[in-house]
Amino acid sequence: MRQRIGEAAILRPKLSSRHFNYRRHEAPSELSDFVENLWSVTWDLPAGASYTAEVLPYPSVNLSVTNTEADVTGLVRRRYDRRLIGRGFAIGVRFRPACFRPFVGWPVSQMTDKHRPIADVLGRPTVELRQRIEREENQTRRAGILTAFLLEDLPPRDETALLLADMVSRIGNDRGITRVSEVAALAQMSVRSLQRVFGDYVGAGPKWVIQRFRLQDAARAAASESVDWSSLAVELGFSDQAHLTRAFTATIGAPPATYARQAQAD
Repeated sequence: MRQRIGEAAILRPKLSSRHFNYRRHEAPSELSDFVENLWSVTWDLPAGASYTAEVLPYPSVNLSVTNTEADVTGLVRRRYDRRLIGRGFAIGVRFRPACFRPFVGWPVSQMTDKHRPIADVLGRPTVELRQRIEREENQTRRAGILTAFLLEDLPPRDETALLLADMVSRIGNDRGITRVSEVAALAQMSVRSLQRVFGDYVGAGPKWVIQRFRLQDAARAAASESVDWSSLAVELGFSDQAHLTRAFTATIGAPPATYARQAQAD
């Protein structure tokens, strides 16, 4: 089952929408094995103003071109902050979990919590790519330019990557999956083999991936409704409310109740 990844990763979404515009662009069928979607962000802030966008990323690799850089960002284990100033843009590709691995042929755990120039990671020059994207003002056509860049050098189909992408999708779609052993059973692997291949292809272990999705579930609930944190903690597989609070605070930077007040006040 393919997961439809939306905007839930943007923290404090109502406040964020007043400072930048986010759009999602469908990937063409030729990229469907590898790419979840393309995305674009534009902002135009008053002189002297700035805004720090806060994102809790999905367990994916992103490749992006902005008005200042052209980078590959590996899986990010903490909240990702990006300070926006003046006027700018970003156009990017969110790869399906595990599906950037075929492009490089080495463990993507080497990119975890790091970002490096596209030219260094893929071994392809990006000067012309950046120039073409900067000259184009339309976000849909910018997405088309980035799509064409990827289509120029597609790797062969990788069945392991597709299996793991499906496993991550199942974790994201099913709140009832809270244990690594459950994922191992679905993948028909031992727990040890699953842990090894997740590190190689996804960039983090299955336990981390499960918790990341459950924390996103918690952040989504906090931003939109009154939450019984004790009940939600149990539903999401945490041992108790204190366990959820510690994990939420360490990753998002504020306790759940504080984040809920901020998000709802926005």
